[in-house]
Amino acid sequence: MATHEAVKAEAVHLVEMVFPNATNHYGTMFGGKVLEMMDRAAFIAATRFCRLAVVTASTERIDFLVPVKQGYLVELVAKVVFAGRTSLSVKVELFAEHPQAEGKELATTGYFHMVALGPDGRPAQVPTLACLTDDDAAEVAHVVAMRNARKEADQ
Repeated sequence: MATHEAVKAEAVHLVEMVFPNATNHYGTMFGGKVLEMMDRAAFIAATRFCRLAVVTASTERIDFLVPVKQGYLVELVAKVVFAGRTSLSVKVELFAEHPQAEGKELATTGYFHMVALGPDGRPAQVPTLACLTDDDAAEVAHVVAMRNARKEADQ
C-alpha cells in the first residue's frame, strides 16, 4: 500500500493476565514471554499502519525496568514511530498492573524494526508516517539516531 498521503500511526493496546505458565520459579514473567508479547503487539501495530504483511527484522534497546508478577495484568502499547521506504520501527511499552489496585507501572520498553512484504515475499513500500506532534518528531529523531549508531557499529 504505497500512498502519497501521510498516515497517522494509531497506538495498539493489548491486555492480558499473567498466568503461572508464563512465569519462572520466582513468580515473575519469563523475559522471553515478555518479548513474545511485545513482538506480537509490534506486528499488529505495523500491520494496521501499512496494511501489508510484516516480519520482524530486529529488536533494539529492550529495557526490563521492573519484574512483572504472576496474577498481574499487563497492557502493551505499541505504535509505529518511524517509517522508511520498506521498514517500520515500532515502540512497545509494557505496563504491569495489580488487578485489585489502582494504577499501573511501566515494566518494559523496546523498539521492534519490521519489514513490509509484498505478495511476492519481497520488501514492499510503506506509507509515509505523519508526524503530528513534537513527541512524534522526537521519536523519529531517536529511531534515526539508533539506526545510524547500528550502521556505524556494523562497519
